[in-house]
Amino acid sequence: MKWTEFLRGHNGGLEINRLVGFIGGVAYIASAITFQWWNWATFDVTAFCLAFSGGLSVIVGGTAGAVALKDRQVASAAVIAETGSKPAKPPAPAPKPQEGLDDGAEDKRPPYAR
Repeated sequence: MKWTEFLRGHNGGLEINRLVGFIGGVAYIASAITFQWWNWATFDVTAFCLAFSGGLSVIVGGTAGAVALKDRQVASAAVIAETGSKPAKPPAPAPKPQEGLDDGAEDKRPPYAR
């Protein structure tokens, strides 16, 4: 397995969404390290950790959302191409069984409520 497999899509080619997310993440990490190096004397570790993790999560989350949306649309288009119809939505979950009614043979109320 090559190290670039995470940049490839269903067809085996490089995908722009994955490539932009990867380059954006690497650039973000590089700029954060550079900022830390240049401002070492007045560097606040706590603020940096909070800002860095928030920014990186936005980059990773945005890339993951874009890739997931594209992959879902590609899969839907493949089903339409093969079958000629839109894929069916999954059925609603089955209802949960309710507890049976008490037949009255045993009074389960507490003694003070009888």
